[in-house]
Amino acid sequence: MKLASRLNLIIRRIHLYSGLFLVPWVLMYGVTGAMFNHLGLFPRIQIQPVDPSVAAESGMSNFPDANSLAAQIVESIQKEAGSTRVELQQTPRAEFTNELSFEVKNNGLQHVVYMDPVTHESWVGTMPKNEEDPQVLLQSIRNIKLTPDPQETAHKAAAILLEKAGLLNGKDPQPFGWTKLNFLATVDGEPARITYVLKDGHIDINRYTGDDGMPLRHFFLRMHTSHGQSPTWNGRSFWSLAVDTMAIAMVFWAISGIIMWWQIKRTRWIGAAIIGLSIVTATVLVLGLSDFYALTRL
Repeated sequence: MKLASRLNLIIRRIHLYSGLFLVPWVLMYGVTGAMFNHLGLFPRIQIQPVDPSVAAESGMSNFPDANSLAAQIVESIQKEAGSTRVELQQTPRAEFTNELSFEVKNNGLQHVVYMDPVTHESWVGTMPKNEEDPQVLLQSIRNIKLTPDPQETAHKAAAILLEKAGLLNGKDPQPFGWTKLNFLATVDGEPARITYVLKDGHIDINRYTGDDGMPLRHFFLRMHTSHGQSPTWNGRSFWSLAVDTMAIAMVFWAISGIIMWWQIKRTRWIGAAIIGLSIVTATVLVLGLSDFYALTRL
């Protein structure tokens, strides 16, 4: 068998079997990605539409449209700006970033009303109680002070490292992020999970039942967004490894897919047209999102 043929066979087999192995991850990312975009997909909340007549009677019809509200804001800024001239630009047009929402909690249930600021369509979502909410133990203990303070030890080390790198310049390093220590203990003989926040000494002591504390829907959404690597090998570390594997596989699928397409001569023109359409679509999407992020900073 020629080297090119053997290489082609290897590429096809890797493309095939890596796809089969990563089916659970492909399904998880696909389904949970849609769940983030659509709250009503596999919902945990109970959705109750609001009759348009009720929405109209609520007074939302008096809510200003985006341009009117922007004009009011510019006018108020101008009053405070003195001689500085502030003017509203008509392009790009003013846009709301999301729905208006208000919540009320009753009997352990969370009720949220969502109102579209443009169409004024409304609906109410009721979030059922989380049966896995942790039971707090030793509620009077919320903060502890250790001597020596491990955060201060790390703070001094950070100052030395930044000084050695020539980056301190007389500044005092500030904590960045929230490093926590999690471990199990017993309280009156019962298992407890303890979380210690190094930054401020805050401590949580909860009864340990083995539950992850999240409803199934939230668990899958958390898997979708989990990122980073743990300092020690644990379930999160293996998940991070799986995510890296998925990322490499997706890049490989794209490249190997192009290779396999090119080898079928009768599909080259059709494939070229589809690739061209894909590039144009992706370019328009990137430019559109760039404008959106430039305006909203989201």
